[in-house]
Amino acid sequence: MEKKVFARSCAILFSTACVFIFLLPNKIFSENLSFDQAVIKTISLSPKLRIAGSEVNEAVGAQIQSGLYPNPVAGWSVENVFGNKNWQGWESAESRYEIGQLIELGGKRGFRMQTAKFQYYAAEAGFEARQLSVLNRLLKLFTLVVAAQENLDVTLDQTKIAEEVYKTVVAKVEAGKVSLIQQNKAEIALSTAQINLDKAKAEFFKSKERLAVLWGAMCPDFERVIYPFYEIDQPIPIESCLCALRDNPQLLKSQMDYMAAHQNLHLEKSRAIPDLTVSLGYKTLQDTGNKGMILGASIPIPLSNRNQGNIQTARAQTVKAQDQYWELELALENKLAISHKELVRSYNEAEKIRSTVLKSAVQSFELAKEGYKEGKFEYLDMLDSQKTLFEVRERYIQALLNYHQSRADIEYLNTLEEGP
Repeated sequence: MEKKVFARSCAILFSTACVFIFLLPNKIFSENLSFDQAVIKTISLSPKLRIAGSEVNEAVGAQIQSGLYPNPVAGWSVENVFGNKNWQGWESAESRYEIGQLIELGGKRGFRMQTAKFQYYAAEAGFEARQLSVLNRLLKLFTLVVAAQENLDVTLDQTKIAEEVYKTVVAKVEAGKVSLIQQNKAEIALSTAQINLDKAKAEFFKSKERLAVLWGAMCPDFERVIYPFYEIDQPIPIESCLCALRDNPQLLKSQMDYMAAHQNLHLEKSRAIPDLTVSLGYKTLQDTGNKGMILGASIPIPLSNRNQGNIQTARAQTVKAQDQYWELELALENKLAISHKELVRSYNEAEKIRSTVLKSAVQSFELAKEGYKEGKFEYLDMLDSQKTLFEVRERYIQALLNYHQSRADIEYLNTLEEGP
């Protein structure tokens, strides 16, 4: 747990640095936004992290309170005054000055401190889990923006090529080398490319809006994003991921919740033991001037209330916390297995497209385009190779997006892999 406390301290220092950097002029982030800059913005302004930080502060206060001793009670009383006969005035007054102290028995203070300590550890792990969750969402939204940006570039290239092809076809029609039908087809292809371009621009802007919301921006405060989208690594074995899963903050929080519940059960059992109150004082008799010490002790008699109900509740909460831990562990392992399978599949798909399919598609289109200009190929052959090329590029981008999204989920589940 000491490692987690150290990690929390590092997170606080990092957040402080983030706030300082974020207060710098906004023009630093006005054009190209890197992932590190997005992390700085998100951590500096995320409401979820502020809430989680407040929960940690609450746990700190509870931990301090749990170790405090009961305050002593001071008392003063007067007897035999303002009555009748000999007690009519103040002359027969009997004054008592006492101080009492509650002594907790059964180890209540120790169990209370242990419960608060584990609740604090749970809050610490909860903060780290919340931070990982926010960064996971950031990474997934960021890669969505990158994919939309790459798709926009693809549609821009497609539109430029469609314009070039259209000009080439028009020149051939004017020269009487091809029929007007080919010009109509080229015009349709150009219009379709322009429609796809408008759609890609809208999708790119929409994805930027969803990303900017994470740091509270009303509209995107950047033009483009920078990310090593095409750099992918071979996935590590699933066994290594499962081993690292044991350090997941969610599991650590659930484990600390169980430990807190277990200590609270001991606390409730100790509360069945009555506490002792001792008192010390002295009294004076006004009429005789006599003075004497007062010694006393009191303890409740546990006849009907032996804290049975609270003990049963605490026992049920302990069993519940343990079951929740096993349920969470099983759910995370299942999610990790699914994400890892998708990561491997998307990695293999992206590598296959990059190494073979994409190269062949580019080569086929270049040959078809040059062949059409020289009159060796028909227009439909070139159009078909052009369509195939852009479909392959879109599939490649989608495969890379699936890879980065799956990797983000795996990084959320364990800390074995480092983010960009």
